[in-house]
Amino acid sequence: MCGIAGIYRRHRPDPGDPSRIVAMSARLFHRGPDDFGYLLLDSRDGEFQLGQNDFTPRPCDVCLGHRRLSIIDLSSQGRQPMANPANNLFVIFNGEIFNYLELREQLAARGYCFRTHSDTEVIVHAYEEWGPDCVKRFNGMWALAIWDQRKRQMFCSRDRFGIKPFYYRLDDSGFFFASEIKGILPALQEPPRPGYSVLSGYLIDGALCRTSNTFFEGIRRLPAAHNLIVSSTSVTLSRYWDYTTESQAYDEQNPVETFRELLSDAVKLRLRSDVPVGIALSGGVDSSSILGLAGRFMDASRLKTFTAVSRERATTNPNTRASPRKRRAPSYSASIISLATSCRTCAGWSGAWIIRHWKARR
Repeated sequence: MCGIAGIYRRHRPDPGDPSRIVAMSARLFHRGPDDFGYLLLDSRDGEFQLGQNDFTPRPCDVCLGHRRLSIIDLSSQGRQPMANPANNLFVIFNGEIFNYLELREQLAARGYCFRTHSDTEVIVHAYEEWGPDCVKRFNGMWALAIWDQRKRQMFCSRDRFGIKPFYYRLDDSGFFFASEIKGILPALQEPPRPGYSVLSGYLIDGALCRTSNTFFEGIRRLPAAHNLIVSSTSVTLSRYWDYTTESQAYDEQNPVETFRELLSDAVKLRLRSDVPVGIALSGGVDSSSILGLAGRFMDASRLKTFTAVSRERATTNPNTRASPRKRRAPSYSASIISLATSCRTCAGWSGAWIIRHWKARR
C-alpha cells in the first residue's frame, strides 16, 4: 500500500500549506516507507515545484504528497507525484492497476511515450487520453487524485469495491484528502468534532461504513465506484460503475469452466510484481486454491506463504505447525505467525485469501 494526501485551496493560497502537506504525509509514513515526494503548484499561472525538499518559498494553492511502497518499477523514476510530459497533469496514487501492461500497449499505439515501467504513468496517460472515463478501463484497486491544470480541477477516484481508502474534507477554506483520516488532521485549523450520529449507530447496532460519513464531523469517505471532481466553482460526485447494470454476463451453462477462467485470470494479473509475492493462508479452500493457481504462473521460489495459528493449538496439535499447502508441497516456503502476533501486526490484511505483495526487509 501507499499513502496519498492533498490540499486544494479553491479561493486563495495559504502560505502554511507546504509545511502542512509534509506533516500530512508524515502521518502516512507506515503506508509507504520506501520513497516520498511533493508537488507545490500555483494554479493561477501553472508554476510548480516537484521533488522532496529544498523548495523555494512561493504561493501555491495545490499541494500533493505521496508515501511510496515500491511494488512496480522500484527505481526513483516511479516516484510520485508524477507528471505528464507537458507538466499539466499530476497524479498521486495508492493501489495497483493490474491490466496496466495491456493499457500501456494501447496508449503506446496512440502515440504516448513512456519514461518508466510503472502503472502510475499509465494512469497519467490514460487520463490524458480518455479523461475521467479512464477508470472504467482499469482492472485493479485504487485511490487516486489527479490535478488537471488544463481545467484547473482536482479529479479523484476510488476503485469499484472501495478496497483502497480515500477520506476528504470540503469546506470554505479548501479541499483536503488523505488515505487515512489522521492524514487530514494536520491541515485543519481546529480538531474536528465527533460525528455523533455515526458513533451512536455503531455503538447501538454495530452499523459502520453504511454512509459516507465518518466518526469525525465534516470528514467523509469517497464511496466505492465513484469519482469526485473539485474546482473553484463546482463539486461533482458521480458513480462510474454499478454491479447490477455493468457486470458481464456469466455463462450459466458452464459455471465451473467460467469460474475457473475468471479466477485464473484474476490470480495471474495480481502476480505482476517486481518484488516477491506473499499469500496469507487460512487453511481453507479459498486461499489454497489461489496458491495452487499462483504456482502455475510463477516460480514457486518467489512465493512466500504465511499463516496464523493460536499458541495453544500449535503446542497441542503438531499438524497446525504448517499450512495444508506446506504439507502437500514442501517446495513452498511457509511462515507461521502466532495468533497474538498476527492480531497486532496483520490487522491490515483484508482476509486470509487475499494475495498481498510482500517485500523482504534486510
